[in-house]
Amino acid sequence: MIRLKNPTKDQFENLPLNTRCPCSRISFPYGKFISIQTTFHQICSSELVSNRWFKAINLGANATYFPQGDFQTFGSAQFQALAGFCRLSKVNIEQRMNSFYLSTFLSPQVLSETDLQSQVQPLIDELQLTAPNTFNNLLRLVNIMIRTNELMNGLLTAATYRYYFFSSDDITLSRVGIGYKQDDEYWCICQIRFCSWSPSGIHKVLNRSIEPFPDFVLWQIPGISSGCLPVHSILLSGLECFYNQPCLDKLISYFPTNETFKVMNDTEQSRYYPNSTVQAIVDKLMIEDWITNISYINYYSQCAPSLCTYYKVSRHSGVYVLIKLISLLASLALVFRLIIPIAVRFIQWLKDRRTRPRTSICARFRTFLLSIRNQLVELNIFRHYPSTDTQIRHQRYATRLYILLFFISIVILTIYTLSQGSIQSQTIFNPSQSEYIQLQQDYPNSLSCSCTSDSMPYSTFIELQPYYHQVCSSDFISKKWMTYTHRMKFNGVHHFDYRAIANTHFQTLSMFCQEAEQTINDSLRVFFETEFVSLNVISQQSFEFHINSLIENWKFKTINTFQRTVRLVREITHGNQLSNGGFNSIANVNSITGKATIQARSHGVCNCALNRLCGIETAIYQKYQFFIPIMTYSLPNFFTGCYTIEALLASTLECFYNLSCMLTIHNSSHEVASEPFTFSPLDKNLSQPNEAIYLIVYRLMVDRWFSNYSFSLYYEKCAPSSCTFEYEDNHHFGHVVTTIIGLYGGLSLGLQLIIWVGLRFIEQILLNGCSILVVWHLLKRIFSFNNTHKLIRRLHFILVVAMLLVFYRITVFNLYTTSVEIQNITLSNYKDLLEQSYDSLQCPCSQISIKYKSFLNIEPRYHQICSSDFVSNQWILYLFNRAVHINELNQTDFYHTAYGQFQLLQTLCKLSIDAVNQSLFQLVESDFINIELLSPNLFENHIQSTINEFQSTMPHLFINTLSLIREMIGANMLLTVFSTNWAIETPSALFHGKFAHTIPLDYQECNCAVSFKCISPSRGMLSGCYPLETILQSTLECLFIPTCINITNNFKVLNISLVNSSRYALNTTVESIVNKLMVEEFANNMSYASYFNLCAPKSCSYLYDNTNDKVEKITTLIGLYGGLSIICLSLSTFIVKQFSCRTQRVSSITD
Repeated sequence: MIRLKNPTKDQFENLPLNTRCPCSRISFPYGKFISIQTTFHQICSSELVSNRWFKAINLGANATYFPQGDFQTFGSAQFQALAGFCRLSKVNIEQRMNSFYLSTFLSPQVLSETDLQSQVQPLIDELQLTAPNTFNNLLRLVNIMIRTNELMNGLLTAATYRYYFFSSDDITLSRVGIGYKQDDEYWCICQIRFCSWSPSGIHKVLNRSIEPFPDFVLWQIPGISSGCLPVHSILLSGLECFYNQPCLDKLISYFPTNETFKVMNDTEQSRYYPNSTVQAIVDKLMIEDWITNISYINYYSQCAPSLCTYYKVSRHSGVYVLIKLISLLASLALVFRLIIPIAVRFIQWLKDRRTRPRTSICARFRTFLLSIRNQLVELNIFRHYPSTDTQIRHQRYATRLYILLFFISIVILTIYTLSQGSIQSQTIFNPSQSEYIQLQQDYPNSLSCSCTSDSMPYSTFIELQPYYHQVCSSDFISKKWMTYTHRMKFNGVHHFDYRAIANTHFQTLSMFCQEAEQTINDSLRVFFETEFVSLNVISQQSFEFHINSLIENWKFKTINTFQRTVRLVREITHGNQLSNGGFNSIANVNSITGKATIQARSHGVCNCALNRLCGIETAIYQKYQFFIPIMTYSLPNFFTGCYTIEALLASTLECFYNLSCMLTIHNSSHEVASEPFTFSPLDKNLSQPNEAIYLIVYRLMVDRWFSNYSFSLYYEKCAPSSCTFEYEDNHHFGHVVTTIIGLYGGLSLGLQLIIWVGLRFIEQILLNGCSILVVWHLLKRIFSFNNTHKLIRRLHFILVVAMLLVFYRITVFNLYTTSVEIQNITLSNYKDLLEQSYDSLQCPCSQISIKYKSFLNIEPRYHQICSSDFVSNQWILYLFNRAVHINELNQTDFYHTAYGQFQLLQTLCKLSIDAVNQSLFQLVESDFINIELLSPNLFENHIQSTINEFQSTMPHLFINTLSLIREMIGANMLLTVFSTNWAIETPSALFHGKFAHTIPLDYQECNCAVSFKCISPSRGMLSGCYPLETILQSTLECLFIPTCINITNNFKVLNISLVNSSRYALNTTVESIVNKLMVEEFANNMSYASYFNLCAPKSCSYLYDNTNDKVEKITTLIGLYGGLSIICLSLSTFIVKQFSCRTQRVSSITD
């Protein structure tokens, strides 16, 4: 194994593919190495989205006098909507990119530049797909809900008011729908559904009717559509006129202004055509181009690997070969010394063979054993001449000791050599799935299989299919049923009669079915197109956990986004008191002054101003007695109320599971009773009849999901070309044999030398006694020399020792990789291992998927306003009663809209808390997937990064949805019951059938027809066009002062002492607080012990580099000793003889 410390980027790029380089920081934000820039459609930087343009084409109080379809009525509103789309697109992209920049990129190992691109680019592609898709789903849903509630707008483009005289003292304003002639020549009445493209132009007449004046059109504006609401009509429009200066000049000439404007540049390179519809541009978030930069240098500096290791399969080094050869030399010499004499004698025996007397096999065997016994008894390898009998006996004992020690040593060293192993690397090419699974089971820690296709769309291996509620495929959303319910309605039918509201309710139900299916299909399309990045094959268990978590997370996000949008629209519609001109409000006319006022309607004792859920059960009314309708049949839990959506969501479909109930309604309706009833009821076995419709809608109309994912398809697409794994194995047979043979010679000679020296000591001690002087003389004799033979022996000894020391120095610093595995690991054991700084420490988790809630707890603390009296129902009722009892209250007075503002503040608190709780639920219920145990530091850093990302990105979806709703309400100029943005103009003369007109209100020189965010101060608070915009721009300073808005003793002001500990200043606007979801702080608690226990590693393994261990050193030196002994003997003999020859030659010359 090769190790490289602190590698540079250039060094890393030249390392082999199997290199492991752990990052010193395994997690860091994407923003550290990625930058994304966007360019937007030129309309967003043109004069056509400026206030100067809005004012130039705004006719203010005269706007509603023009016929429907006249650009002078709605042109300013259309371009305000266009400006809103630009703002929303930029904010969405900015927040999306900030979220992406803050999200954590996990990189346990350094990735190559190619792998980094492969892993990151799909995430950028996903961002580019999901951002427009999410925005368009929200936009479509918000617009449909606005249209479904049949909300009126100040421009009166969808419906208008008409004066009806029942008597001179009884004058009312009734809502009248407006129709548009579409490009297919069909008429479209603005009710539930949106009308398609209708021509827009400048008209000759100044008159409003319920039908357009096609013969009085002065000029039809190219591309621009008219329609029920400005937002929808601008989406259908094209902008070709605004690339053409003469066309723009002609258009501006019809307005009373001297302003001039420049068109857009039609030569500028764009992905859109001049005649592209605004919808087509908005579908792509008005983006022209994405410019992405992935900096590998920045990534590498963030990763900052401190060590790289890789296995290199190569030939043994020269030193290793030399050591082995030297080790084998003595062993082979000894073996040959034994074999050659035996071979020679055998050959001589063959040559000298003669006939001998035959003896039995048993006799031969006894003779052979006796011969062996005698040889063993008389064996003496330490004999020298002359030797006494005592010395010979000692020499034979020494020989037997030598044989015993030799065999014991050989056995011990053989067992040790056999037991030792080394880390081996093996590669299998083109493994099948079954082979991979087996390898994964056998080598889970080291197996690495690189994918040939490292990214693939989720559709490759995932199936996901929703099964919708049966109503979405029933007769009740069919065209036939819509026609049937429309025909049931007749003039004079009571507005609480089922037949009056059935068509609207079922069209709304159909809308929810269609919108749910559209939302799921769009989200599924993006989900399936999203790339699954897999540089290496992941285990089947990890794959299943990851994909299952991915699917559940996608379902939660999709459903939660839809549900949150529906809730926000419902709450803001009610909080702003948006008028539908009928069920939630009444327009009364003072018969003397002619002034019209709009008031909230009551249903029984429930007032729509205070409760959006006010409603009553629908019924069949047949007769009138004293102008009071008589109910003949009541539909169970099928309601009508303030708003169409509220009434429908509160209802159930019980009657429509019951054929007799349906037939009763049918037979009670004279318009259809004579026709056969051909509609089928819903099946009680498929769903619950008494389930509220809002529960069905809030789960996206889905009853159940079918999901399936295939590891086989994933593996097939990944298609690894090879799998590499490391394992520890015993030395192969050849290595063991050569090692033992090498040990034989060195061990034999070494033992002989040691025993011979010991024998000489014993002989001298027995001969001369034991004293220091005797030992000194013996050592002196051993190391003294007085003849050539002794000189050779002394030099031989010195050379052997010197060479052994040299080889010891060479081998002692060789690094050997050792693998250690520890079973039954505990937390304390693991921390001890971490303190020893093992870079390769690996502890596989036995449970790779852990819920965040198991080790993480996050508790939010909210702004004190959300727990104060100012968001209580009692406070709102107090403000409502106060407004009612103040006669002739001006629309610009704070008290006129105070209860609406605080209703919205209450709503924002509730929705913010719900949004936080849902996000927290999603986080803690999601799976933390990790194959290996993280160290405490890495764990804390990773979880803290997750928490930081959560806190930063959590408000985005809520705020984006809220901003979208605000823009759509403002651009459509929806009329509020408070009449604070547009008010009904008091006519100079009244007559039956006259159309009413509206005028926009001003707040400090800001006109509600030009900006829906106009405000002015009032009573220490604010008033403005809409209660929502007003409260968002307000501060809470007044609520800290008891006398500010005349608070009674029943309500407590906010606690001023808490401001010092708050993240918000005293003058912070409510919008700034809402942008943080009302959160003051998050208290986080993470438990590493809980995480460790759930990960439950059964074992930990690590590699460490070590010099040869003691046994290895001894065996190496023993092996070297035998060979070096022979080599050094030859070398010393040669040196001594050469020296002797030179000495003798010098002596001869001198003589």
